[in-house]
Amino acid sequence: MTRKALVVGSNFSAIPIVFALKKRGFNITVCGNRLDEPCHDHADSSVDLDYSDEEALLREMESGRYDLLVPTGNDVSFRSCAYVAERLGLPGWDSVEVTRILHEKAAFRRFMRENELPGPRSKAFGPNDSILVGEFAYPLLVKPTDSYSGRGVVTVRDAAQLPAAVAEARKHARNGEIVVEEFIEGQLSSHSAFVRDGKIIYDVFADEYCTVYPYQVDCSHHPSALTERARGAMRAAMGRIVSLLALNDGLLHTQFIWRGDDVWIIEPMRRSPGDLYGHMIDLSLGIGYSDLVVALLLGEAIEIKPRFDPPRLVGRHTVSTKSGKITPLSFTAEIPGAVAQIAPLRVTGKLLSPAPYDKLAILFARFEDFEQMRDVVPDFASYIRLQTMEGEFAW
Repeated sequence: MTRKALVVGSNFSAIPIVFALKKRGFNITVCGNRLDEPCHDHADSSVDLDYSDEEALLREMESGRYDLLVPTGNDVSFRSCAYVAERLGLPGWDSVEVTRILHEKAAFRRFMRENELPGPRSKAFGPNDSILVGEFAYPLLVKPTDSYSGRGVVTVRDAAQLPAAVAEARKHARNGEIVVEEFIEGQLSSHSAFVRDGKIIYDVFADEYCTVYPYQVDCSHHPSALTERARGAMRAAMGRIVSLLALNDGLLHTQFIWRGDDVWIIEPMRRSPGDLYGHMIDLSLGIGYSDLVVALLLGEAIEIKPRFDPPRLVGRHTVSTKSGKITPLSFTAEIPGAVAQIAPLRVTGKLLSPAPYDKLAILFARFEDFEQMRDVVPDFASYIRLQTMEGEFAW
């Protein structure tokens, strides 16, 4: 009998998950109210539903038409799926409370403090709280507790800038709650940990950069320059989180900052990262990143053995613009010392909003020299020229 999966989310980042399910013979229904997004094209059927409405998603799953609930690469999808899974008693899911701890900045920072895990010092404030940060030294970061893609995050360098930063962060917070934390200087990186039976069985580190919009990652590369001691510190900290929260099998993806051998955990997620992050890892290691995510969700036996050893040197860039809305025609990319491939995301002539709200394409580049990769990847944007319908290059 054909198994049926409800895939919650429909944008391009979910396509590898859809194809991993197709490979296993699933009948796929894609859920989402953006019927122009690409996953609907690959589904056996679609449901036009706003999956941020947890009760509506619950009713759809209660219909009995599906054997499997599958989240995709955004926090709203994962949190709504966790709610439905808890209400229906679906196996293999973390509780709603654990999901909240891992996906809300204020809850996660509180969990970090209580368990003496390495991270920036921080303080949470409700929608009506007075902002008192006398114990912190400037600069500070002010963040909405539940936003994504860096929206509403502001760096504050002195007390005079604080009120405007708080207003901006609250504007992007669904519940008005914000977090103020110390600003940590260092290299931003990510850690993808595949969890099985309460242990991290395999992990991947990549270095990341925010170059077009200050708090949205748009460049990254694998492998990372992370020191072995810092890798060990990160693995130990994330292993403790897996144990303390009794996490179920699946992916635990985390952004962190490192300097020398020290690490500071910024934020984790149980969902797949977006912007075809897994494709970068596959180009570098050949592990079948999204296939592993699906295998863990299904409780399949897995063996992780990279096809490329040593790893290939691969960078990734999300092509976007700082300008206002423009009408892109084409772009050129001349990446020094690299062979590039491009995943287009837009139809020619369709309006493009500035970062962090829109993306034109995702570029992957393979290098032969590690130092050149480290030099070029943070500067990817300077090697791209964007031609608009108005006949000008825009950046």
